[in-house]
Amino acid sequence: MNEVQNQVFQVETSCIKDNQVLALSVTRQDIERCSRFIREYGIVTPPVIGNCPDGTKLLLSGECEFLSLKEIGAKNINAVAVPVVDEDDSHKLSLLLSSIPRASSALSEAILISQLIKARNYTQLQISELLGKSPAWVNKRVSLATKLHPAVCEMVIMKQLCPNSAQEISRLPNEMQHGFAINILRDGIPKSGVEVLTAALNKQDCPQSLKEQIISEPRHALTKIQELGVKASPVKDKKDCDASIRILRNDFSLLIHCINLSFVTIINIWAICQVGLPKFIYIGAKTFLIRMPQPPSP
Repeated sequence: MNEVQNQVFQVETSCIKDNQVLALSVTRQDIERCSRFIREYGIVTPPVIGNCPDGTKLLLSGECEFLSLKEIGAKNINAVAVPVVDEDDSHKLSLLLSSIPRASSALSEAILISQLIKARNYTQLQISELLGKSPAWVNKRVSLATKLHPAVCEMVIMKQLCPNSAQEISRLPNEMQHGFAINILRDGIPKSGVEVLTAALNKQDCPQSLKEQIISEPRHALTKIQELGVKASPVKDKKDCDASIRILRNDFSLLIHCINLSFVTIINIWAICQVGLPKFIYIGAKTFLIRMPQPPSP
């Protein structure tokens, strides 16, 4: 496999063609936060541009950084230049770059926030302002890190356990977490299996014998749960429930309105059949004129 060495070049900002598709996912808050970051630390993730055969320089990745630099007033920016064959090639490369995950998991964020609070004496309010998140969001992340057993947290930091699996383990009682984490690593249980096991263990009607087997023999317990047909029952967010109720209420109102219209239409058709169309029109016009507001008497 031949490796292509792309280099960082200094490019005039005015020569780079903006990518309107990427701009759809960038908010005003993102640009302001990125601008503050650039002023303090400089560019750590340079934008990626595609050098087209006709000389066009199309932005392929880093729309937020590019817009922030333009607002700051940078005339030249450092960018990674990638040769592209045509417009289709640039779209493909832009899609591939956007598919690369850049955001950390909820547990990774929780651990980083907790470490920052301990090491640098940051408050949760300061972190919320730093990240552009609400204090409630920061509090949830801190709570997630607090629920996780320190030994399991260390396994995540040492890359022995994936953050998604650890996030599921945090739903278990603290004294069960470490032993369960060691055993799922031993048995090679994937994240989807960990989700099923933790959901089953947290069920109120889960037998004590099955709970003990989930902790000590997760592979055998998973097989038994799948045979019994026990499925994970994710807890719906209150906002999702409220939104569902609101949509259902709107649909029901629309259904009632349609039924009313259908009923009126049926009555009108019946009346036309009884009295005839000309007389029906005459009666309707007369009724309309009677209901019209009369002008005041002089």
